[in-house]
Amino acid sequence: MTPPVLLIERAGPVVVATLNRPDKGNALNTAMVEAIEGLVGQIEMSVTAADGPRALVLTGAGAKSFSAGADVGELDGIDATTARLQMRRGQAVFDALEALPIVVVAAINGFALGGGLELAMAADLRIASPAARLGQPEINLGNIPGWGGTQRLPRLVGKGRATELILTGELISAQRALEIGLVNQVDDEPLKVAFDVAERIAQRNPVAVRAAKQAIHVGLDAGVAAGLVVEADGVAACCETAAQRAAVRAFLNRKK
Repeated sequence: MTPPVLLIERAGPVVVATLNRPDKGNALNTAMVEAIEGLVGQIEMSVTAADGPRALVLTGAGAKSFSAGADVGELDGIDATTARLQMRRGQAVFDALEALPIVVVAAINGFALGGGLELAMAADLRIASPAARLGQPEINLGNIPGWGGTQRLPRLVGKGRATELILTGELISAQRALEIGLVNQVDDEPLKVAFDVAERIAQRNPVAVRAAKQAIHVGLDAGVAAGLVVEADGVAACCETAAQRAAVRAFLNRKK
């Protein structure tokens, strides 16, 4: 029996999804992209339930790779129409992942290349192993990133650094990725740290987590003015929640 390409576990409020093609460097083939799409859909439907998930951790099976990127075998000989459809499908899945109203943390346990790095960049936070190597090497295959790399990488590390990484195709160390803001932390146990961070954020007011993510994304995409409107709306929504009112009262009581 063929093992599932995506392993899904639930630990309290946190869902842990493991890319499960270790013999292929956890390369993202069509089946895996579809599995990620299915998981995102399940979370979207259940997140409003009282016992719904509050955080998602992504990692890769084995000790070598988070994901070595798109399955190159599926790109061999495809025509322009098929390639465009594949890219738009992957972009839509990663966009939906990024838009989830819960925190998404990538535990980068090894290589995160091409589509693998693009998947990690669709997460909110990234924790990398010291041995991790990251990059967008598509240029070495005569191509460019197609699942959001040309858009998310500049937003994370700036235009100059992103252009250098994309046009040279060079890989960088986890420490260098930390220095330029591509990852948030480097730790010997990236999955443990990612889970701990996800679990901690999962305890926060879910309305606040959703509102904060939405305001950040709108501001980056539509500009500061639009982001400020969404920010104010988010504060208003939070003030209607029992969690916010209880937290404010607890804070005032501690001061007294």
